[in-house]
Amino acid sequence: MDKLKWIQIDRSAIRHNLRWVRGRLAPGVRLMAVVKADAYGHGAPEVARLAVEIGSSHLGVLTLDEAFRLRESRPRAPIVVLSPILPSQAEDAARAGFELTVDSPRLLDALARTGRRVRVHVDVDFGLRRWGIEPERLPSFLRSVRRRPKLTVAGVSTHFDYVPGKNAVEAEGKLRRFHELAEAAKREFPEAICHAANSSVLLDFPHWRMDMVRVGNFIYGINPTKTPAPLQSPWSFFARIISIHRVSKGQSIGYASAYIASSSMTVATLAAGYADGLTMQPLSHLIGLGRRHRFWGMLRGKETPFVGAASISHVLVDVSRVPSAKVGDAVALPIRRTAASLRLPRIYL
Repeated sequence: MDKLKWIQIDRSAIRHNLRWVRGRLAPGVRLMAVVKADAYGHGAPEVARLAVEIGSSHLGVLTLDEAFRLRESRPRAPIVVLSPILPSQAEDAARAGFELTVDSPRLLDALARTGRRVRVHVDVDFGLRRWGIEPERLPSFLRSVRRRPKLTVAGVSTHFDYVPGKNAVEAEGKLRRFHELAEAAKREFPEAICHAANSSVLLDFPHWRMDMVRVGNFIYGINPTKTPAPLQSPWSFFARIISIHRVSKGQSIGYASAYIASSSMTVATLAAGYADGLTMQPLSHLIGLGRRHRFWGMLRGKETPFVGAASISHVLVDVSRVPSAKVGDAVALPIRRTAASLRLPRIYL
């Protein structure tokens, strides 16, 4: 039976993006594929498999729950939990063998009490204030890890508050400072991996790739920088037309007659709405701001503007520019990937 709405994911685009990233890394620099938030909505197990196939040495998730879900697919690479877990989760995390981000003595104590060997990444805070220790505390914190013989320093990490085009000079200084701290740490812990570069840092600060880069956006065809990159988008969201009707100029459309047609138009009803995540502020090249509408889909290469607001399960679009539009046609729609409902089927090409 034909699906009314679905997300289409192109494996070849993901492979292309991963190979492009790998090609920018010097020999010996490792790649962590970030597959948090279900790989930005693309499906963490599938993206993890492709990433390891292309050469990713590590897989990054944000929470312990994500780590356990990913482990069910048995990926052939270490899973790193990129935010600190709760001390009460220490036993489960240690038993599972995940590599864990740490930033507090209390969490170190909880992990040590498990009696299991745990590989930890000590995170340093350079301004995001989400987690991490102060830079000046890194030496003493590392010594406190050493005092717990079952814990191994697998890495020293940070996540910068860099926004492309806004604070590059500040970011350069912070990257240099982190590198100095991490190199000093590696003199005592030579096996530790120094990692700070995300997608933006990888492209805008190529001299600070260090031992490993953590890439999320680039894998999914998203370039957050102003530097051109030959990325391919693996993501498409489609909904089928279930009804078509003519609307005359001056007729009202939608609840409370909220939309008044400014001209005669052909309106199509699509089987997708805000329950699918449709109107969460999307990040997509299909969306722009204009005088007449904020969002639109695409059918046969033509824009189909939204008519009024999306409802919970349907949205109306103006298909006047596509005279051949018919019931059953699939319209490509904009949607923020991480907001897309998990109920939407994912079809892999």
